[in-house]
Amino acid sequence: MKKLLSLIAVLSFCVSLSMAQTAAVTSAKTETAKAKADAKKEAAKVKADAKKAEDKQKATAVKLKKDGTPDKRYTNSAAAAKEVKTTTKKAVAKEAATVPGMKKDGTPDKRYTANKEKAEAPVAAAKKEAATVKKTTTTAVTNAKDYKPTVDRSLKGPNGEQILTGPRGGKYYINKNGNKTYVKREAE
Repeated sequence: MKKLLSLIAVLSFCVSLSMAQTAAVTSAKTETAKAKADAKKEAAKVKADAKKAEDKQKATAVKLKKDGTPDKRYTNSAAAAKEVKTTTKKAVAKEAATVPGMKKDGTPDKRYTANKEKAEAPVAAAKKEAATVKKTTTTAVTNAKDYKPTVDRSLKGPNGEQILTGPRGGKYYINKNGNKTYVKREAE
């Protein structure tokens, strides 16, 4: 692409020179012809060099998949794959060595106090929350145990039983089997 643009630039320069000076038309024509020939020779030479370089690069380059890993279907990719693995392992090890508190595989080392605190912080929060929930449930249970039903002396059950009021305002009586039987609101 660069060759083509340079060729166009040279040609446009020559054309503008030929149009600007009408007296020296013949000398300009010969110069443009020489420039064209030189440009064509130069373009062909650059194109050949580029093709040689590309062929050389294809022969020595590692074929890569879309994800960037070497493609093992090609013969020389096995050696390249080993080279890539060793370089990446060295880079990871070097990075892990520079960061204190990290293992070679990149996970945090819990022997360091900062990493211990980070790992234990969510656990401690969960324990605190569980303790508060437990406290509230135990207080609710003790409150329910402490409740003593009030006797509504103005009302009687169907067989003359006492009508009691429950913790949430419901009216009931104790039947002959010892079970609570709630009184419907209409009967009150």
